[in-house]
Amino acid sequence: MLPPIAHRIAAELGVRPAQVIATIALLDEGATVPFIARYRKEVTDNLDDTQLRNLEERLTYLREMEDRRGAIIASIEEQGKMTPELQAEILHAETKQRLEDLYLPYKQKRRTKAQIAREAGIAPLAEALLNDPTLVPETEAANYLNAEAAVAGFADTKAVLDGARQILMEQFSEDAQLLGTLREYLEEHGVVKSVVAEGKETEGAKFRDYFDYSEPLGAIPSHRALALFRGRNESMLQVSLVLDSGTEYRDQTRWPQPLRSPHRRPLRHQGPGPPGRQVAFRHRALDLEDQGLHAPRTGADERPA
Repeated sequence: MLPPIAHRIAAELGVRPAQVIATIALLDEGATVPFIARYRKEVTDNLDDTQLRNLEERLTYLREMEDRRGAIIASIEEQGKMTPELQAEILHAETKQRLEDLYLPYKQKRRTKAQIAREAGIAPLAEALLNDPTLVPETEAANYLNAEAAVAGFADTKAVLDGARQILMEQFSEDAQLLGTLREYLEEHGVVKSVVAEGKETEGAKFRDYFDYSEPLGAIPSHRALALFRGRNESMLQVSLVLDSGTEYRDQTRWPQPLRSPHRRPLRHQGPGPPGRQVAFRHRALDLEDQGLHAPRTGADERPA
């Protein structure tokens, strides 16, 4: 289990838990940060205005996260899918984003192409191709042709392989460890770029600083991120997130293979980089808001429920 909220905040702010507990009590009684900073110094042992505002912000965040943690545990238990390992991961998750990543496979969602493929019996093919890169996909897919599945679109090898691909894509997209790894990689190697929208040079003059702009994702302060989004929302800027072109991947041991057992070999098409890097390069223009850049730097992991 994680430490109590007051102790976590105290560690983050570098103050004593007693100071945080006293401040939380005042906030819960309805006192405001300016009032506490000015008139309750003897209670908080002289926490200043900045410390108090950070404390209030983190208290709100952590309380919301604990509420969400409880709701996620209840939902998974109701589905009868909770395991001791999963519960331990949920209980030790330190951010909202990590909680949502862990919950993703258990969220109710509309019927997907991957689900349709599983219903047509294609899941063993997807698993076999993932486990053994020496298999010839077309040959293996021929064993899964199903004339009765023609309505669902699995009457030829191309459709069967597409079904297997959909299953693996969903599997990868719901793997919490892989998602966390990719976010870390984007934080380290992502570059935000913006250019002026065609014909908007005059109308969008107030965004001229971003007409030909690029900056590493991890270095962008909140005020510049907000300016970029405002320019994009007003159709004055075209904003994209790309990977730095000069990056050489070296530390292969850093990238986990959460969907494979240790004895399994990587997929044949994978290069030496981390899982998903090839995909990211194919889809260079990523939606910045999907990467959490719209949130303040102190809470970049927050995502809407």
